[in-house]
Amino acid sequence: MKIRSLLLFLCAFSFLSTSYGQTVKHTYRFYETFDVAAPECGPALTPAKALGACGAPATGGGFVNDVLPCGVRRTVYQNNLNWGLMYPNTEGAITDNYTIQMYVKPTDWGKTWARIIDFSNGVSDQGIYFKDKNGSADRCIDFYPYGIAGACPFFNTNTYYLLTFTRNGQTGIMDVYVDNTLFASYNDADGRYVGKAGTPIYIFRDDQSVSCESGQANFGYLSFTDRYFFKTDVDKTFTDICFTANINPNADFSTVPFNICKSDQIVEIKYTGTIPVPGDGYKFEWDFDGAQVISGRDMGPYTVRWNSAGKKDVQLKITNLLCQNEITNIKQVAVSDLSLTTTLQPGTCDGNSEGTLAITGKGGTMPYQYSIDSVNYQADATFKLFPANYKVFMKDGDGCVVSEPVKVEFSSNINVQTIPDTVVCAGESVQLFTTSNAQTFTWETQVGLDNPNLKDPIASPSITTQYIVNASLGVCNLRDTVTVQVAPAIEVRTTPDALIDVNVPFQLVASSPQVTNLNDATFTWSPPDGLTNPSSPSPRATLQADQSYTVFITSGTGCTGKATVNLRVRRRENLNVPTAFTPDGDGKNEILMPVINEITSLNYFKIYNRWGELMFYTKDMNKGWDGTFAGKQAISGAYVWMIEGISNEGKVMQKNGSVMLIK
Repeated sequence: MKIRSLLLFLCAFSFLSTSYGQTVKHTYRFYETFDVAAPECGPALTPAKALGACGAPATGGGFVNDVLPCGVRRTVYQNNLNWGLMYPNTEGAITDNYTIQMYVKPTDWGKTWARIIDFSNGVSDQGIYFKDKNGSADRCIDFYPYGIAGACPFFNTNTYYLLTFTRNGQTGIMDVYVDNTLFASYNDADGRYVGKAGTPIYIFRDDQSVSCESGQANFGYLSFTDRYFFKTDVDKTFTDICFTANINPNADFSTVPFNICKSDQIVEIKYTGTIPVPGDGYKFEWDFDGAQVISGRDMGPYTVRWNSAGKKDVQLKITNLLCQNEITNIKQVAVSDLSLTTTLQPGTCDGNSEGTLAITGKGGTMPYQYSIDSVNYQADATFKLFPANYKVFMKDGDGCVVSEPVKVEFSSNINVQTIPDTVVCAGESVQLFTTSNAQTFTWETQVGLDNPNLKDPIASPSITTQYIVNASLGVCNLRDTVTVQVAPAIEVRTTPDALIDVNVPFQLVASSPQVTNLNDATFTWSPPDGLTNPSSPSPRATLQADQSYTVFITSGTGCTGKATVNLRVRRRENLNVPTAFTPDGDGKNEILMPVINEITSLNYFKIYNRWGELMFYTKDMNKGWDGTFAGKQAISGAYVWMIEGISNEGKVMQKNGSVMLIK
């Protein structure tokens, strides 16, 4: 008799590449139910008690709260010991060509062996198990009776795993993937792991022959499909597992823009769910809440236009024509029809008064707010203003903004105009030359001025400052404004001092938080010896001796900063990762590759974000991270890396650190 202990931790998610024309797919997310995810057609799962005389609770398990690796707290299903799940297989999804995926976290190993999948309806003890090795706390995969396959021991009781079992009906080969790594391949030419239409498939339920081989796990996702998965399909599954395991994406759609500030504005509504184009076998029913449909049909996309303001409900209902299973998604958008008019009561020099500007709003959503600078809004629709050119703004309750220019005039001929807004480097000065026929001048902002009562004072601000000149002629006063922007001192951030390998290119990177557009700045590395491009922000240094480099960054405003990098050369086995890379599409330094010297193989190369989420994983020494996650560009910032490899002398080398993703 086999002595076994259970592992329960498989996680599955089924996302099949649309190019294969999937015919049967059943997905389960365990949100307080065992039903198939709408609008798919398929049977519900059923808790199934293990065969044999094993002590088991009265119920199969329950729905509990858990936190998935991506930080989402949600409901998952936890089976009890000596209980599993039964998939009816009525449509024959699992025969000789199939994929079963599970996303689970084991919580109790049971004894020594634990059945993962049973294709025999409880008749045969031969199968795929989790098994301990020499009493280890972690577990291995065992194709009983043929033995352990893959890394061993590997699996623990506190990790969510995406486990993929996919069988090629033409070759008889079953591939087992853990996350997106091929873990083991088994030649199943004799059909031990072949299902049969109408014969149930059991997950984590033991057989009659040798009983009490069960365990406990938290199930976040489970899927069955009648298609074999290639590596690219598994990669896609693993990349999207956090989203797909938590959200039913079948009825998702986007509305651009979301808040519509004009009633005649064209809006695009686009289906973004997972049903492949052209949506054969499904009925798409849209309700645009009275909008005029300009273009689009069936699956979309649509362009629409509402002719009235207010809140609009956009609804999509998708019905599976095979079983009439349906799912509905509703999103609300706001349509605004906002406008303003102004009236002006001008002031007079004789009356010694300011002009009064009144704003009247129309349309949109109440309440309105008013501003003359687009920053500070008030509920009062009137403003007391000196003669000048203004732009008035009105914002409604949905955040839509309209504006109009207005000129406030007095009956006098006073005029004043100072210099346009300008930029100076930190520590520099500028003279505020002013043209005016006024008699006296007063500058409201006095910080940094040599004399606030001069017409043309010299400004030496330490920070960006707005200077306002009040020019007086008789009882009339007119103002003009100039903003002197102080370009801060150029702070240069560069690659830290480093110990590098001889004749191994080392990535140097220089950046400045004050330089947001590299095309507006110049970079100069000195001396240029050993550098690929001393005028680049990220040259590579290939050295045979120690070297110090100084980089100068000059911004578009002419401000300059510098920093120094000291490189020391070593000659020995090395395993490291660059301190920064720039996946910005310019073809330079796009991939974060480990720097390897005298290393035979990699055990792993991992990248994590600040929340501990795994962004990238590989064991291939020739692969690196391109700065994407889940098909999207990762944000700029610091990421943590971990790497382990085997040197030519058999030494295990481990390192970790951080890398800057710079765009």
